[in-house]
Amino acid sequence: MYRTSAEREAALVEQVVAPVLMARSEDAHTRAAEQLRELGTLSTQLHTALLEARLREVLGADAGA
Repeated sequence: MYRTSAEREAALVEQVVAPVLMARSEDAHTRAAEQLRELGTLSTQLHTALLEARLREVLGADAGA
């Protein structure tokens, strides 16, 4: 489950960065690496926020029971 999710996410990020890499220059490679790091960080933050929100829902549902 986690591996498949990570592979899909990596493919999406690759599609975003691919046009930059087509330039094949050192500068393009540097920019692509920066974009990959930033997108990885944002993806982690989004995943964490979504998981925390769902867990709060679970706790909220249990608290009312």
